[in-house]
Amino acid sequence: MRIDVRLRRNGLSPRQLFFIECWGSLAHKESTDTDRVGFNNILNAINELLSLFPQGNKFKGQDKRKRAAQELLELLKEDVVLSDDRFESIPNQLKDMLDIKNAWSDKERSPVEKHQGLMVSLFTQLKLTLEAHYLPASLERLEAEISKGEFPSDSDYACITSLCNNIMSFLLTLGMPLTECSLLYSRILMNDRQTFDVRFRSWAEKVNVRSQRYIVSIIMENEKFHDMLQQAGEHILFNGCRYFHFTSDKGVPSVRTEIEVQAVSVLAAKVKADFVLKDSLDVVAYMLGRGQINTRSAFQVRDEAGNETTIPGFSNEILTNSDRLTMSEFGHFMSAITGLFTRASPESARKVSSAFHFLRNGLINKTTQENQFTSFWSALEALTLDVSSRQLDHDEHVVFTTPPCMGLDYVVKQLISLRGIARQLRLELHLHDGRRVIPGESDLDDIYTYLKDSEFTRQFGDELSDYPYASYMLRKFTGLCVQPRELGKKIIRHAEKVERHIYRLYILRNTIVHNAESNPYIQFLTVNLEHYLRGTINAMFYTASMLPVIRSPEEAFQRYLHMYEILVNELEPTFGIPPGEHRSVESLIGQNKITPADSKLKAWLKLHK
Repeated sequence: MRIDVRLRRNGLSPRQLFFIECWGSLAHKESTDTDRVGFNNILNAINELLSLFPQGNKFKGQDKRKRAAQELLELLKEDVVLSDDRFESIPNQLKDMLDIKNAWSDKERSPVEKHQGLMVSLFTQLKLTLEAHYLPASLERLEAEISKGEFPSDSDYACITSLCNNIMSFLLTLGMPLTECSLLYSRILMNDRQTFDVRFRSWAEKVNVRSQRYIVSIIMENEKFHDMLQQAGEHILFNGCRYFHFTSDKGVPSVRTEIEVQAVSVLAAKVKADFVLKDSLDVVAYMLGRGQINTRSAFQVRDEAGNETTIPGFSNEILTNSDRLTMSEFGHFMSAITGLFTRASPESARKVSSAFHFLRNGLINKTTQENQFTSFWSALEALTLDVSSRQLDHDEHVVFTTPPCMGLDYVVKQLISLRGIARQLRLELHLHDGRRVIPGESDLDDIYTYLKDSEFTRQFGDELSDYPYASYMLRKFTGLCVQPRELGKKIIRHAEKVERHIYRLYILRNTIVHNAESNPYIQFLTVNLEHYLRGTINAMFYTASMLPVIRSPEEAFQRYLHMYEILVNELEPTFGIPPGEHRSVESLIGQNKITPADSKLKAWLKLHK
């Protein structure tokens, strides 16, 4: 969650202001992974399933389709826009087919396997209707929610948040970069010289995109490349790129390439063109040897109507929020890592060094996103190897260890976000007992405890009255903190979501390593992977600092996973219990013989500063 003090709030209703803040927070490149727009959406889920059917039963195809179909079912249940008549009741048909008793108990007889032909047909039809109608239907529903006259409830805010997230995620699947979504916020929604209605119409017009043909012109500088093209003739066409040689006004031998793409916007066209150019240059530039090709940041885009747009350059980089280890924790971090290295065997020490080497290599070597992605994956795989005593595949090592690390990281991220807001607003609040606290300078475990104090949360909420989105997120998280079971369930759901996404990341890893291919969404997925890597490293660090006897990363993660099971079970007593025993556990909770608690979580948070 974020606040933007630059946004002028005069003349805006709570719903209008909430919408603007929500869109800005979801699109911000520095938002935490949890608060940024989600990757999966109904169109992406359909595309993934359609891409998995041709695999048949090779490469665990049945398992992949089962996971993808389960994610699809969640979206079908949660996305309110899919009830619109324009989708011809296909979402309901799919929901009825996928949501039957014991549908997933046998992967070979799951609905997606028993009715493959029918499923492919329904998915294909739904894909076409989504591309034609999803954005208009979503915008109509969003406008209706914002235009309601009554004061919004939290369920109203939840609906607006869901609609904004789904629209933005859908746009990302269509190829619009996150940077463009952010520009819509800063250039249109923040424009206080216009009324909200004018701003919303302008924003909706930019969001309700259609695919069209664009020609993107990109300039590169390399003398040898220029000379080879000059010798070859007027121009060369290869793999979707047309290359022309010319000499710039400053006398620099240069090359212009024109790339034709189908895209939904000018910036989306540039992103697609970069993707095409990379593959083309890999072959064309073979003759250059080690010669460096300098690509100018400025580029031109021409649409179907012949309109030309010149862009001086734009950054599509998404940042991983790394506010995990504060400056004051540096000495603590070095002490714990030094102890781990000192006690570790040479093999374990090399393993930790290797993981940090791959992480640093990924951060420094940004020549290609594929290199960065594989570096982060190699680091994560190196760290998690042999944590389980079972013989596991490459992806299963990561799946075994990382999701639980990210489960507790969810709580840490939310507390860090709240501390950041409190620091930005320089808040000074009071507890029920009259004590004065400054949450922007407090440790995370203290903030967590303060959130259970009704007077503290009332004052915090009052201070956020001008920021309805942040205020809503505060209430949402506080509601979890005061109910251990609900917080436990949220941690479990978050870990499960991370697990499903890791399988998606592993598919991309194999695509790069085995097929020398890539993915149009690699930048977004790389940011997710880096976030998971950092979260896993932090879990190892905090566990090693808590237990000085630890001698290896394997031991650190084994102890962490053991602690995680106990911690989450204390919050949600049915966690880790066979389903058949849940009723008896619920009975014991009802009789107050088992009391959900958060003492273990508090102890974990106390390690963080």
